[in-house]
Amino acid sequence: MSLRRKRARGTWAGAAVVAAAVLVMSSATAAQGAEPRALCNAAVPDGALKYTQDAEGWPKPLPNGQGSVYLYYEGQTGYNCAVTVSNAGYADVGIRRTDGAGAPRWSNGSGTSGAVFIQAKDACIDVSGAAGDRSAAWFGTNCGA
Repeated sequence: MSLRRKRARGTWAGAAVVAAAVLVMSSATAAQGAEPRALCNAAVPDGALKYTQDAEGWPKPLPNGQGSVYLYYEGQTGYNCAVTVSNAGYADVGIRRTDGAGAPRWSNGSGTSGAVFIQAKDACIDVSGAAGDRSAAWFGTNCGA
């Protein structure tokens, strides 16, 4: 095989690696740029429910400005949905009913966590979020009416 053919093959291999990296980075960037409310609406259990209001006093900042935790509430069904948006890479979010009913939900990701939701009509919830190496939790919040 000639030197010229080896160089051409190496160039194509390098181009393929760069193209794959660009696709992965653009996918992560698209996820990071997602609006938290849109993530909650995309994760809706029955497909018809739409989160339209922030829970009172939300979003909450995480320590050192590393990100924010968003919480939405849908009053008809009592569903709560939480998302963490990170300025520091890693993002994590958790939600559970304060009374222990039902299973807790967790999600993590790069830049933005997935949306987690729980039905808690007439109940309080606990929410935790992390961004980079900082985390916070709120207990007994958003008590449903």
